[in-house]
Amino acid sequence: MACRIPPFARRYARILSLAFFVFFTSAPAFAALFGVEARDLAAEVRHARAEGRRLVVFFELPDCPNCLKMKREVFSSPQAEKDFGRVYRGVRVNLASPLPLVDTRGDRRSAPEVAEALHILGAPSFAFFDRDGSLEYRYTGEFLRVPEFLRLVRYVSEARYEERPFYDDKNLSSKR
Repeated sequence: MACRIPPFARRYARILSLAFFVFFTSAPAFAALFGVEARDLAAEVRHARAEGRRLVVFFELPDCPNCLKMKREVFSSPQAEKDFGRVYRGVRVNLASPLPLVDTRGDRRSAPEVAEALHILGAPSFAFFDRDGSLEYRYTGEFLRVPEFLRLVRYVSEARYEERPFYDDKNLSSKR
């Protein structure tokens, strides 16, 4: 004897399927670029090195409008993901998280303590690390659109910070 599904159950199943479809297709598209929230930066440095890349940590706050805007407009850009991903592995750290965080040296601290040690003064911020886990460059500032974000990535990967500040480099690049 076959089991018959009552009509009301089929209706609820359709509604539930539609709700899942709407939720997953209308949610903001956050790309894998900084898609992982890190709890162990030392392990992330090792993963990046094994992949032949360097680590970048995006420091964010849940209510930060520019953080959300970067996630929505920049991190979901296929061009940003492609150009960034060639050189860097990106993870994010929630500065408001109460969970402990292992820094690049292997010490357990809170996210705000790690940020303070790196002189991260606010959000959104980026900390670029070399292959050994030493801080290479930090950027704390305004919202960056895709071209500016990619300019920052090239600026750090090419070590242009040894020649001039990013804002000077940004101004020179925009005049070319």
